Amino acid sequence: MPLQKTSKEEIIKKAVDVFRKNGYYKTSMADLADACGLLKGSFYYYFKSKEELMHAALQSTCEYYSNKVFCIAYDTSLDAKERFITLFNKQAPFLTDDLAGCLFGNMTLETISANSSFQFILQKFFSEWKKAFTTIFELEHDKETSNVLAEQSVMELEGALMMMRLYNDKKIFEDACMRVLEKL
Repeated sequence: MPLQKTSKEEIIKKAVDVFRKNGYYKTSMADLADACGLLKGSFYYYFKSKEELMHAALQSTCEYYSNKVFCIAYDTSLDAKERFITLFNKQAPFLTDDLAGCLFGNMTLETISANSSFQFILQKFFSEWKKAFTTIFELEHDKETSNVLAEQSVMELEGALMMMRLYNDKKIFEDACMRVLEKL
């Protein structure tokens, strides 16, 4: 296989897809190098370990969500329903196109009891997601109710993503999104 010129950012982007589909423990450095068009030895030039790459993948994806998805919750030009619909439409392809689900949910289920080094970034992602939903719910509900609705909604959507993967059915996630909208 010919070596391709690449960057850390390109490697991270490709690694996110591999980790989402295969999981952390079932993904080898050879799998990651192959997905990036690199020889395994060349891959270590960019990342010392799979764990280092996973941290970079989680951090990069968390930043993407903060800057491109969760920020929709704070868009004052949209009403509450429009914010949810826009947010769902922005994130749905990333979560459902290949039925691989949520990188953060998948990694939480797979790694949290065996590798606590990812815990901080996993918690950060879910806290930011809940905060975004709380902000939207506060347009229609008091703060305490909004916090409860946001937490329930994040849990329902993550559960729906898990069931979507299990049953190979995007409609499960779409239905969960509709139930979140009904809470407004």
